[in-house]
Amino acid sequence: MLFRKQFGGQGDEYGISTGQRFRSRNAKSLVWEVSAVYRYAWEPTPHVRLRRVGVPGDLKTIALDTLQDDRYFEPAS
Repeated sequence: MLFRKQFGGQGDEYGISTGQRFRSRNAKSLVWEVSAVYRYAWEPTPHVRLRRVGVPGDLKTIALDTLQDDRYFEPAS
């Protein structure tokens, strides 16, 4: 298997679960929702798929470490 997907709103071993929302630090008006957490076999760190709230076609995949780095994202309340 090339990657393992983590789905569901329950949380997982990475501390991130689908449905959690985060705000971009550089553009406070952008809110992103976690739609999936991936672990690629060839990557040392998990990745998350983000979907922009209100614009479902705007997707991006980033390293989990980036999402958890408060220089780039903060939890949306």
